[in-house]
Amino acid sequence: MARSNKSSFYLKTVVFASVLGILLTSSLKYFLPASGVEKSPEKPFHPQDSFKIGDLFVDVKKAEKPKPKPKKKEKIYDLKKWRLQLTYISGYTAYVIIQDVGKNEILQMNEVYKGYELVEVHETEAVFSRDGKLYSIKTDTIKSLEKAQKARDKSKNKKDADEVVDPADTILEAEKLSKDMNITAEIDPDSEEISSATVKRKDLQFFMKNPSQIWNNIKLRDYREDRQLKGFKVLYVKKGSPFEQLGLQKGDIIVAIDGDRITSYSQVQRYYKNIDRLRSMNLTISRNGEEKDIDYEVE
Repeated sequence: MARSNKSSFYLKTVVFASVLGILLTSSLKYFLPASGVEKSPEKPFHPQDSFKIGDLFVDVKKAEKPKPKPKKKEKIYDLKKWRLQLTYISGYTAYVIIQDVGKNEILQMNEVYKGYELVEVHETEAVFSRDGKLYSIKTDTIKSLEKAQKARDKSKNKKDADEVVDPADTILEAEKLSKDMNITAEIDPDSEEISSATVKRKDLQFFMKNPSQIWNNIKLRDYREDRQLKGFKVLYVKKGSPFEQLGLQKGDIIVAIDGDRITSYSQVQRYYKNIDRLRSMNLTISRNGEEKDIDYEVE
């Protein structure tokens, strides 16, 4: 009897499980879409996506980065020690002459000197850039004007107001000295043009100390062929000036110095920096399509 009950219980369990399976299958067909579902592509495996449990724990000693060595501080040069001797602007060309600790330097636009980049050139001012900051220096003439103006403002109501030095007097005095220069020139009998000249060293030193007088007497511009510097063209020579006595004429193109063809400012700078030791120099001039030489001696 007991065996019959066990068989009956087993049979009922099998029937119940079968009915339950049919019901589940029917319900799934009702909820699932009629068409098939595409299998999503498997994400490619990248080694960098995997990690170990040990990666979650960082060794503090290993994580500490070595302290960077302190960088050697770059020397900052004070622009107050520089003197702006001269500015030159012509078309796309611009350069300046500065005096740094007694030495003259010719700097072109965008040239870097002791960490300062020349970014702007004006008639009486040069602007340099360094570490995102701008630094300006002005010619001594402008400084004198500003200083004189301040002095006038301070002494406006004082008796000694008339004693303030006018910088214009200094400029006039320099112009007078330039006219009094003693230059001896020799004239070629065939061309009736100056072929050689002798200049006093003290006169050269005068122009070194008063470079603004150079451009008051003569104006030059770069002469280029296919964008390459080939010399300097004379745009203007003041009548009776020392430069006219040296044989230079309007329209001349200075193409060589001591036989070396001019191709860069560095050639001119080399002579300018060593002018105190200069004893002689030869300039090759292109005039009316023909080249001629002018010899100079320094006494």
